[in-house]
Amino acid sequence: MTRHRIIVIVMLFSAIGLLSSCSKKMSTDEPLPPVYYPSVIISSDNQFVYSFDPYNGFKHWEYNVGDAVVASPMVYNEMVYISTLNGVIFKLNSKTGALVTKFSLTAHPYQLLATPIADGKLIYFGATNDTLYAVDTGTGSVSWKFRATDQIQSSPTIHNGQVIVASHDGKVYSMDEITGTLKWTFTSTDSFYSSPAVTDSFVYIGGLAGTMYELRVSDGAIRWKYPATGNIGAIRSSPTIYGGNCIFGSNDYFVYCVDTQSGAARWIDSTHDRVIASPCADVNNQLVIAASYDYNVYAYNIINGSIKWVLPNPNGNIFKCSPLIYAGIVFIGDYQGYFYAIDSYTGEIRWRQNVGGVVECSPVIDNLTGISYNSSISGYSN
Repeated sequence: MTRHRIIVIVMLFSAIGLLSSCSKKMSTDEPLPPVYYPSVIISSDNQFVYSFDPYNGFKHWEYNVGDAVVASPMVYNEMVYISTLNGVIFKLNSKTGALVTKFSLTAHPYQLLATPIADGKLIYFGATNDTLYAVDTGTGSVSWKFRATDQIQSSPTIHNGQVIVASHDGKVYSMDEITGTLKWTFTSTDSFYSSPAVTDSFVYIGGLAGTMYELRVSDGAIRWKYPATGNIGAIRSSPTIYGGNCIFGSNDYFVYCVDTQSGAARWIDSTHDRVIASPCADVNNQLVIAASYDYNVYAYNIINGSIKWVLPNPNGNIFKCSPLIYAGIVFIGDYQGYFYAIDSYTGEIRWRQNVGGVVECSPVIDNLTGISYNSSISGYSN
């Protein structure tokens, strides 16, 4: 063997040894974990649920639930719950849109129209079969259920261990949130579609006969009631409570701001059609945002009711969906299938998306804390 061949063979084995040595020392680092951003989640009668970036409208994910959605989604413990008209509840990963599980509470034709609410291990749903359900968020099994005497389209709310819900039977019910034991009942000659809003001491609920009620949260006793205008003043809009104000819309075309202490009107403003959507309060800018069937979104000064801006719907269609404010942005959908992000201070449209179906449900925000940010239709007060 020549010296030249010996050198080549030695170099070859050295290279093989070096490569082998390098392969044994390769990094075992795994890929970087995915990065998630806040999202605004909305659905419609086109059977899809969408997650958008609240700042630029970029679509994070979509999921087909196979049925129309009227109740607003709810985010809870990193999951989003979607209740469909045919009574099926979808539990999705709120960051990815992946299906975790689904379950049915009631057979069709009974429907889930009311937005759910959750606390602890239970999630609460009202249905048109006159029943309020408390469901285990892990197993989907019914922990307890309460039967009213007419359908429940009002969304429940929770306060100090009580679940409070209203029914078409003219009653407001308070139940123990763990056991479902009835604590008190308020009975009226009214009928309730509006959802109750609750503060530390009082419950606020509007009736289809045109009356806004303030009840004591401890026992349901009435403190005051405020009448909207005549028989056309049906209140389907749920109230928002902020800074001693009870703010709501009515079928009589008006937006009302009523003093929570006295029950007297602080200001009233007329739109040009029914106000079904629930107003919301922009705390930072001291504004009330309300939407009307007259195709407009209104921004009012919360103190005196003066109008800061009015945004006509660019597509000339009604707003039934209740607006939601997050990070200085108003989110709202219309009956033509458009979903808007509007600057709360200026009233200018930041972005819009066509979701391809009528938007009746209101949006929800997932800001990655696991806490649900809903509109007032869900019985929240600010």
